[in-house]
Amino acid sequence: MTETEEEWVREPGEESVPDTRARSLLTDLVNELSASPSGVAFIASCLDRLVATWDLKEAHVVLNDAVLGLQLFNAGRRPFELDRLPSGVLNRGTGIHTEPTLVDEADDIDAIARLCEVALRLDRLHYESLHDPLTGLYNRRGFDDHLGASISRSVRYGWSFGLVLLDLDGFKAINDRIGHQGGDAALRQVGEDLRHGLRAGDIAARVGGDEFALLLHIDGPSSIEAILDRLHGHQAGSASDITWTAGLAMCPDEASSVDDLYRFADQRLYEAKHAGKKRTAETTARS
Repeated sequence: MTETEEEWVREPGEESVPDTRARSLLTDLVNELSASPSGVAFIASCLDRLVATWDLKEAHVVLNDAVLGLQLFNAGRRPFELDRLPSGVLNRGTGIHTEPTLVDEADDIDAIARLCEVALRLDRLHYESLHDPLTGLYNRRGFDDHLGASISRSVRYGWSFGLVLLDLDGFKAINDRIGHQGGDAALRQVGEDLRHGLRAGDIAARVGGDEFALLLHIDGPSSIEAILDRLHGHQAGSASDITWTAGLAMCPDEASSVDDLYRFADQRLYEAKHAGKKRTAETTARS
């Protein structure tokens, strides 16, 4: 038998002695999963503890998620060696694969693999609960989590930031002209433009049908036009030629709560829409 096919076997005539390590580890992992903040971290912990418990050479788990497809994780999160291909492990099918193989603990190892499946599914569902499925940006719930945390830092340390609400101009006409599929493609393009046009640390979200929100780390309104001009520059090359109108509110100068920031930004957006599209209405506070 080759090294990769090596198994732990009993000598002829040797009686099977129950090994409680697998059951004890399984119990610990069940408790750990219920308290783990990250499914991927939990999977890594499972593999590392398998290796440590039986002094294994290595361990992998292959999971087949309904949305993500086949996923492969290695103990220690190590990359594959140059002379080995991930396909070799993937071809062994879903489950946990160890070297040497733990034959007598197969049922418990399979149960641990099911825990890893649950952990990955929980991570995916958590991500989906915070992101817009069409654009991949944060949704209102995910954005508000970041907004609340930014408000807390702003109030505590005096760090300024701006909440910008963007409303796409004439989006209904776009839907009427090119259909809802074309409208969805336009929204995806806007999401892509925002994602690639923003600076590191700034956040974009789709918070309504054709409404987007930005959390921008700026000192005052004087910075907003340059940022929006750059975003328009990214958008200008897209086939949809969409423009937007924006309303800005500053924290902590104007407001220090989620509701008040939205109220100020929404009022400014309304003012800008009535003053003429492709405009930005700013807070009166100046840096």
